[in-house]
Amino acid sequence: MSLSRNNYRLGLLAIFVLSGFAGLIYQSIWSHYLGLLLGHAAYAQALVLAIFMGGMAAGAAWISNAGHKWRNLVRGYAIIEAVIGVFGLLFHWIFINIAKASYEWLLPILGTSWSVDLARWVIAALLILPQTILLGMTFPLMSGGLIRRFPGRDGTVLGGLYFTNSIGAALGALTAVFVLLPWVGLPGAMLAAALLNFVVAGLAWWLAREPEPSIPDQKLVLNKNDAPSVRSTHENSILRVVLLSTALSGAASFIYEIVWVRMLSLAVGSTMQSFELMLASFIAGIGLGGLWVRKQADDSEAPLRVVGCMQIGMGVAALASLAVYANAFDWVGWLIGALGKTEGGYVLFNAGTAAISMLIMLPAAFFAGTTLPLFTVALLRKGHGERSIGQVYAWNTLGAILGVFAATHFLIPAVGLKLSLCIAALLDLAIGLFLLRWQADTKPRVLWFTVAAGFSAIALIAAIRIPFDPMQLASGVFRHGKSLIEAGSKIVFYEDGKTSSISVTAAPNGSVSIATNGKPDAALMMQEGRAATDDEPTMVLAAALPLAMLDAPKKAGVIGFGSGLTTHTLLGDTRLTQVDTIEIEESMVKGARAFGPRVERAYNDPRSKIIIDDAKAYFAGQKSKYDLIISEPSNPWISGVGALFSKEFYQFVPKHLNSGGLFVQWVQLYEINDALVGSILKGLTPEFEDYSAWISNSSDLLIIASPKGPLPPLNFSHLQNSDVLLSELAKLGVTATEHLTFRKVADAKTLRALSRLHDAPTASSDYHPVLGLEAPQSRFRGSVAETTMTLPFLNALLLESLSVREPLPTSIPKTEVRLFPAEISTWRARAMDADLRGNGTSSFPSVVLLKATAAACASPPSREQLAMLSSSIKEVAERSIPFLPASQVKDGWKKPQWLKCTDLPPDFNRVFSLLDARARRDYAEMKISGENWLQSKTTESYLSRDFDSIALSNIMLALAHAKNWKELLKKAFRLMAAPR
Repeated sequence: MSLSRNNYRLGLLAIFVLSGFAGLIYQSIWSHYLGLLLGHAAYAQALVLAIFMGGMAAGAAWISNAGHKWRNLVRGYAIIEAVIGVFGLLFHWIFINIAKASYEWLLPILGTSWSVDLARWVIAALLILPQTILLGMTFPLMSGGLIRRFPGRDGTVLGGLYFTNSIGAALGALTAVFVLLPWVGLPGAMLAAALLNFVVAGLAWWLAREPEPSIPDQKLVLNKNDAPSVRSTHENSILRVVLLSTALSGAASFIYEIVWVRMLSLAVGSTMQSFELMLASFIAGIGLGGLWVRKQADDSEAPLRVVGCMQIGMGVAALASLAVYANAFDWVGWLIGALGKTEGGYVLFNAGTAAISMLIMLPAAFFAGTTLPLFTVALLRKGHGERSIGQVYAWNTLGAILGVFAATHFLIPAVGLKLSLCIAALLDLAIGLFLLRWQADTKPRVLWFTVAAGFSAIALIAAIRIPFDPMQLASGVFRHGKSLIEAGSKIVFYEDGKTSSISVTAAPNGSVSIATNGKPDAALMMQEGRAATDDEPTMVLAAALPLAMLDAPKKAGVIGFGSGLTTHTLLGDTRLTQVDTIEIEESMVKGARAFGPRVERAYNDPRSKIIIDDAKAYFAGQKSKYDLIISEPSNPWISGVGALFSKEFYQFVPKHLNSGGLFVQWVQLYEINDALVGSILKGLTPEFEDYSAWISNSSDLLIIASPKGPLPPLNFSHLQNSDVLLSELAKLGVTATEHLTFRKVADAKTLRALSRLHDAPTASSDYHPVLGLEAPQSRFRGSVAETTMTLPFLNALLLESLSVREPLPTSIPKTEVRLFPAEISTWRARAMDADLRGNGTSSFPSVVLLKATAAACASPPSREQLAMLSSSIKEVAERSIPFLPASQVKDGWKKPQWLKCTDLPPDFNRVFSLLDARARRDYAEMKISGENWLQSKTTESYLSRDFDSIALSNIMLALAHAKNWKELLKKAFRLMAAPR
């Protein structure tokens, strides 16, 4: 049974939808794979684009010469799709083995940075080049096969193929990141694309079972062996003009894409999802252009004149995108403010950012989608034959490579995002004007050229005058909804680097912060006499904590430059002979110079070495090892950063530590949830023998891990050989070992327990990027890792019962630094205790109320007075007891001096027994008093309301202290099963 001609054509077009779908899954997933080799998502995306285009250019060029000899092009297409599917099936296995051999064998042998870089780029290119060459053959084969079967409708065929392939590609990009990666990870996504290739191959083979019509001798095919008389000088000049124009047009289009992605990252965030939404918007525009041009290409008497207009339209639309982009920050701010911080709100936020991306990218992309079919039709009409399909495709993709590298390595770093886009638009305008003038053979057409030239000049001048306000670009609106930086602030540095845009902002309060794509990475207080910023304890303690553990550190490595304060602090220790700081973005290092003397050792100390590279590749290429490695990357919701929180990274790090060396990992506790923190811990804990965690401020976790052997104890004397270090710590109120130990929130057992709480997903992995996929939603919802974050102040007694830490002893004086919540709670508890004893001056409202209630009781007191007394006792006890050492409390709760009431119900004596045992940390008595309270139920509902939880807490703390986990779990399950 044979299909009708129309159904046959529709069937092949439908197949090309699936082919484009699979092709963009490959492109998307390859960028994640290659990011693991190249170290940054931006580099990987640029390389994948370049190789993708380059491989397709080579494939198209080859098939344009060889394919015309094939008698059934669609069957040839089917074979190519099947071979691509085989590569897809094998890719993951090939990648992991080559990556392992590279890091463990090849890169260490090479040693020098330039040879390591060259090897990484070559390996990355070779991994995907064969498949891209094959992909490049598919469009010429399919289009040639359709043109043979449907002669005289070249524009309809080419435009239809361009449309169907592009729409499939847009859907593939979205499916890759929103469906396949969360569901089956990188290997599963590759498998899905490979299976699609096999489906496409089978359908194409079946549809192509009837042979294609024979090829006319001259009009359809002209090869390089044809007689010179066949080709006129004019035809050769047309060929040169078309091929050069399509190459330059391709270059401009991909400069647009690179620049738009970087621009939009400032407005909507640099997440995996946002990149794919941008890519899908760009490809959808190309597809719609292909759909529109189908009829125009066939009906136009002069395709080159039409393509000239399209090139001008593309350039003007690209310039107009700058005006649209100027409003994007306000639109994103509106989305953040209007949408609920829920899962549904996040879906709508992504939809909104996709709409913004389409408004900016789609018009110019639409015009871009018309040019390749028009250029091809122009050559076909001049008798250049079906080989011209491959030639145009090849030159267009070669231009795309030029555009990718020009944008990434030259234009953006040299002139910034805005002017880079204007230069690309100028290129499109020049191509369009040249083609219009070349085809202007009458006075009206010369006049039309003159009008177009004037209009282009006006558009270019207007676009250059559109302001790009750094206060807006650096606002980070996607985090908090504010499209401008705080009033009174000023931008002291702004630069569009190769991978990201770096800004440094001075705030009215005297602090200065540095940000990547609008996301602040570090802030320092630059004015003397003012309190340190919240970020400073993290950066200083990331260096000071391990230095206090190590007896003789010599060499340290820091991943991520940030402000430079961690490197600066490390270099305050005279024991260190070398500190290597590895940063992927050179503009970050330039921008951090704004912090001046606060970080000067990072720049001026001869022991400091700043390396612009990927950390994994740099470490792999070094033959020496480190006594200390500190990892302080940006937040894991940023595309590509999750690889520095993966289990594969934690398997890699110990190989580059000396015996007795330590690894420090910074983990944010804001814009993330406990489950995702658990996924980080699940990756880290199996690779190290011992580890503990400290909270440096209110929301930053520092994990210190030892690959072999227990962690050394903290020894403040290690830091006292340096007045510089002591000065940095004193700014934070850290002057003794006790200040450091008090910030400890978890030992190894506690961290393992935290990793199992909250239904944590599997360990974040390079190949199943849990953080990159799920952290952006946590950021949008404003989530916090509440369990971990509140450990030092809500669970202080638990940490003490587990011997993780103790309260600050009374010998440690109060400081005015208020950066660590548990210290603030300690100063408050001391003041409350002094007030209760009658020798304080702070007069906390809760203490004043308690004393007033206790002194004003009638005899006998009323029930209302007793209820108020009960709640006041509980509030003061919970605010003071956990933060005071047992030695300070003494008999403060056994026989309270402030209690003036007489004739209290007997149950109040049991209340004081509960609190007294708790205050003295008498765990045996805590268990007895707690069980006695719960077993002998009080008849007073207010006492039950206030102290049932404390009685149960006493029992649990006693069991935890005794490490009686079986009974503790039994009681916990019993409690959860009890009716409420």
